[in-house]
Amino acid sequence: MSFEFGEECNNLARAAHQTKNYGDAISLYDRALTMRREKYGPIHEKCAATLHNIGRVFIDMKEYGAAENAFTEAAAIYEQVEGDKSLKYAESLELLALCYTHLKFLDEAEKAFKDSIRIFRDECYNYGSNSWLPDDKTPPAEPNKHPLSSAAHALADCAALFLFRRQEHQAVAFLEEALEIRRFLYSRHVKFRPMIAQTLNKLCELKKSLDDAVGAEMCISECLQICIETLGRDHPATAQATSSKAGLLAAKKQFRDALRLYEESATTYAVALGKDAPLFGQELMKLGRCQELCNDFVSAEKTFQRGVEIIKKGFGTNSPQLAEANTFYGSLLARKLEIDQAVSMFRDAIRIRKSVDKNDPQLAYLYQKIGDAYAMRREPHAEAYFLLAVDAFKQNATIEPLQRTYMTDVLDDLGLFYLDFQHYEKAEKCFKEALDTRITMLGENHATVAYSYSNFALLYLQRQDYANCEKMAAAALDMYSKTARSNVLAQADVHTTLGQCYHQQSQFAKALEMHEKALNVRRTRGDTTETAVAESLNQIARVYVTMKRYGKAYRHVKEARRLVWQFNVEITQPLRNEIAKTEQMIPPIEEWTNEERAEAQVKIGDGNAPDGGNASTTATSA
Repeated sequence: MSFEFGEECNNLARAAHQTKNYGDAISLYDRALTMRREKYGPIHEKCAATLHNIGRVFIDMKEYGAAENAFTEAAAIYEQVEGDKSLKYAESLELLALCYTHLKFLDEAEKAFKDSIRIFRDECYNYGSNSWLPDDKTPPAEPNKHPLSSAAHALADCAALFLFRRQEHQAVAFLEEALEIRRFLYSRHVKFRPMIAQTLNKLCELKKSLDDAVGAEMCISECLQICIETLGRDHPATAQATSSKAGLLAAKKQFRDALRLYEESATTYAVALGKDAPLFGQELMKLGRCQELCNDFVSAEKTFQRGVEIIKKGFGTNSPQLAEANTFYGSLLARKLEIDQAVSMFRDAIRIRKSVDKNDPQLAYLYQKIGDAYAMRREPHAEAYFLLAVDAFKQNATIEPLQRTYMTDVLDDLGLFYLDFQHYEKAEKCFKEALDTRITMLGENHATVAYSYSNFALLYLQRQDYANCEKMAAAALDMYSKTARSNVLAQADVHTTLGQCYHQQSQFAKALEMHEKALNVRRTRGDTTETAVAESLNQIARVYVTMKRYGKAYRHVKEARRLVWQFNVEITQPLRNEIAKTEQMIPPIEEWTNEERAEAQVKIGDGNAPDGGNASTTATSA
């Protein structure tokens, strides 16, 4: 082969890489490299350039080990030929660091990024204006060939390393620097403006994870505008930006608006990539989750089923994407009280995540979900899963301290589970640890502290310590009024506890007032299964029974029965038992006064009612 043939191979390899014919590109670059080594010797910048290009192809092929070898050799040549201040050396180091990141050699990646960015700062940074931008603000004609373009890549890729290490604040700082550079380089070039949008999208996701909703919304709005202007509405990047904006709206509980955007993004993915595309499957899972939050369970289940099948085909049965899909679908099944199917989904998600990483942070959440599912059926082994979740969250907290606040939710669930079995000391220990952790991590004036107070009120109620029950309930309501006025369902739970407390102290007027408050909130603001409404109705009926106002008691317990008996027996059995007890407290209809019968809108049947019967079996609707 001649040297000229080798150079022609180099040009053909570049074209093959651009058209994603990666195998041909590697083969042609290898021939070019052989000829250049023969012509110039192994230590030459042209050999380094070819190795650099080979490494880029391997990165696109996700062959990070092979790319690492190519960039290591290229960097060594550039360092020897051009010195350790060379921008080409810095570029090779940056891409080498990217390979290390994907190979999870994080310490090596951090060192390579530091060396690379240090060179870029020494050579390109404008220390006079404390900015990456030069004094001449005229954008270059070929921005992709400008040294700052490589500096922006280094900063953005280093942000990815910080994400691996869960150092989100540092990642935001580096991405903002990359964004500053890319706005300068690409803002006037339609071809390259999507790079600005890509950076804005990453920034949006990061800011959202840091609860910077305003910053995230600003980023995604600009990103979406750029995508529409440069790529059109039917491009996958536009779909991704639309999806990110939908996620922000969902986080603000604007579920209907989010649903509209998720439908738009899913349609765009289907048109752009096809209905069998894995990205379309993942978008369907987000759409299904939003449909669930809008209480459209039928549509959500159909969407989840379709999404799971696409993800299985596209990513495989052992993929993290399938684990996430199973978690979404399992959560819906749990809400529909299909516990066995839900647990099966969660266990498959655990299997997948453990096969990839035995210490996957998501395992804690999955253990909690299984514990919650078993607790709904009052199964004793819910305790084991709750304890697994607590341990896993504590392990996560060694890396991300905020995980301790998630652990408090599990402690609450475990404490309530113990309370259900009258293990008061165990429950108190859980509630106390949750409260202490919240005060330490979040401060005394936080809505979750109010939730801890409400759990203590429930504990004291069951112990018949009415003074402390009233005290903790009052503290919970006061804290909710200061920190989470909109969380009216949580306040309804406190009113229910207070109503029971007053009832047991024979303060019937106060008891009815509390239960009526809870009932009104639950009717209008939304418990989806209506079991909470039935609980309030049953508590009101109990108060009326004690007051010997059997007509009103009958009407309330009758409605409670109607609501509860339409749901799964296994899950609603404890509430069914409580309703049955209330019915047994109501004397036979023959013993009622005429006013009570009129109040209940019932009449004596044909006179065959048993003496020991109760109103629900002997009365018929008028």
